[in-house]
Amino acid sequence: MKKRLVAVLCCGVMVMSMPVCANADEAAEGTKQIAYLTPGLDLPFWRYLANGIENEVIDSEMDATVQVYDSKNSSETQLQNAQDAISKGADLIIISPTDSSSCPAVLSLAEEAEIPVVIADIGTDSGTYETLIVTPNADGSQELGEYVLQYMKDNNITGRAAQITGSMARNNIKARYEGFNAALEEFDVELADYKQMSQFTRAEAEGIASDLLTTYDDLAVIFTHMDEPTLGTVKAVQNADKGDSVIVCGFDGTPETVTSIENGELLAAAIQQPALMGKYAVQTAQQIFNGENPEEEIDVPTLLVTAENCKDDDVTKQLEENVFPESKAE
Repeated sequence: MKKRLVAVLCCGVMVMSMPVCANADEAAEGTKQIAYLTPGLDLPFWRYLANGIENEVIDSEMDATVQVYDSKNSSETQLQNAQDAISKGADLIIISPTDSSSCPAVLSLAEEAEIPVVIADIGTDSGTYETLIVTPNADGSQELGEYVLQYMKDNNITGRAAQITGSMARNNIKARYEGFNAALEEFDVELADYKQMSQFTRAEAEGIASDLLTTYDDLAVIFTHMDEPTLGTVKAVQNADKGDSVIVCGFDGTPETVTSIENGELLAAAIQQPALMGKYAVQTAQQIFNGENPEEEIDVPTLLVTAENCKDDDVTKQLEENVFPESKAE
């Protein structure tokens, strides 16, 4: 395995095991065992990434099984899941870390067991792994910010901005924060405040957004970093009867996010493509099993979905295939 130093998030806790096999007899000799350690299946993003992994194994007719471990957003559970996967004979681990600082412990276990690891999103502070599949978070949030701020300029909307972020201990969150701030500086718009979430729920974000709206009467835009919390921010703005004066934009998204854009409640979102990440992870696993050298890093750009393009055929197709796919696993 190769050694790389990167800032990304890691997650994993066992809550759900979902075997997926291209062949009916998944115990057949030669069948590879892939373990996916996910931060928390309570968030749609990780469920769609798991679907992407499972679907690619099926579509490629790869002789492999997939077992999904839910880490319940706990680094301790993630480590336990890694130990469990290794004890069950996993041939390869795909991990989406709960956080960047705890991921090295998992990587160390895998290295000791001589099991290759592919990191799908978030990243790690250090450790040995084969490939990092990651969203260019700063680029995606800056592109989103530039779109939103140009919209404000074109419509003579003035005021300050706020961000509702994930944990700033995560490198991907730092990148989203910095990317949006770069757009603010470009358009000479001041950041009034930012608040970090801990639960990443709609209710939590709704409460934070309500507080921001009460504290800063000149807010013109709120950027929320995650899919479900973005919808909580939308609700807070609506409850405050500020839907016409405060713009909401987000990072990530669910089908409900797209509906919110279509309905004019949310201006735009930089939507990651988790299923495509899962597909690339499986393709990388196949290369490793074949004795090939995979790419060290694979960037999967965000899809900017706006009120202008949300119903375009090409955008709709990408959402269905790369963002919100149904699982083909039985």
